[in-house]
Amino acid sequence: MEATAPINLANLIKYMWEEHKPDFEKRLNSWANALNCGKDVSALAKKEFHQWHPLRTYISVSKAKSDSRAIYSLRFYGQEVAQLIVKDKKVILQLKGHEEKNKKWFGVKTKDDDYTWRGKDAKAFRARFKEIARKPNELRVKSPEHRVESKFIAEMQKGADKFGVAGLQIQPVMIANKFPLQILLPISANTGVPKTGTGYIDILARRKTKDNKVRLSVWELKRPEEFKEATAQAYIYAFTLLQILRESKSKNEWYKLFGFKSAIPNKLVIEAVVAITSNQRKIYLEKKEALMHNAPSVIGNDRIELYVAYYREQDNSIKLEENPFVKKPCV
Repeated sequence: MEATAPINLANLIKYMWEEHKPDFEKRLNSWANALNCGKDVSALAKKEFHQWHPLRTYISVSKAKSDSRAIYSLRFYGQEVAQLIVKDKKVILQLKGHEEKNKKWFGVKTKDDDYTWRGKDAKAFRARFKEIARKPNELRVKSPEHRVESKFIAEMQKGADKFGVAGLQIQPVMIANKFPLQILLPISANTGVPKTGTGYIDILARRKTKDNKVRLSVWELKRPEEFKEATAQAYIYAFTLLQILRESKSKNEWYKLFGFKSAIPNKLVIEAVVAITSNQRKIYLEKKEALMHNAPSVIGNDRIELYVAYYREQDNSIKLEENPFVKKPCV
């Protein structure tokens, strides 16, 4: 029986892009406009409230509504427990459809309603989650991936010694320098093969290299002792991001949203980072070897670089076993 040639992921994504270009352009433009409209409101929100550990505030294109009203996702170790609404220069804690879930997972019994963020009810709500976080061994969340993601973002936001690694200069892409940005893509990669749909980058970060250049870094995270199709996913999302910055009409808007003030350079390097526990090392090496045959790293003047970050999850933090961006000498 004749062997089947592996699918070239880059060519497949390019083909899908051309075939669905009008729809992709419409979605990307809508998402960019929503985020741009929310930037001024996000700046106001930054003044009105701050991160109350262990609760964290996220902004996504699905929640950035207009320039007069912004909705944020309030999460506990990655799981949404409420929404924050900024309206008429006031911040409201909104529990709508969260009461039963919060009671089930965390024993928090605050009723579905709207509460002033600075009021006593909102204060008690925050205090309850702070109390729960003091007992990490009893902590349960619906999605372990979201829990890990939350800890990764917290580490990236530290001023120094991120992940216990000295000199690692990396930050998640933020709105108003405060709210992590959840990036949606018009191509999904959950199965390890690109498909039309909505894909989610776990974390999009900006990393400063030794020559002071800043690279976009796409992180695909897996829960402890899990791998699935992490390598292919990281590559597909990195390549799709490259397509947005090269082929979409809204590419300049996206580049600005990613925190850059200059024009898109002639040469781009996008990092595709697989974050897994070290007991997945063997499968990663096997998947990486297979990926090399159907995923080119050089695309015109641009390049996609694949890295692996082996991590250890701790009660309230994440530690990397080594700096994933330091090239190892050949043995």
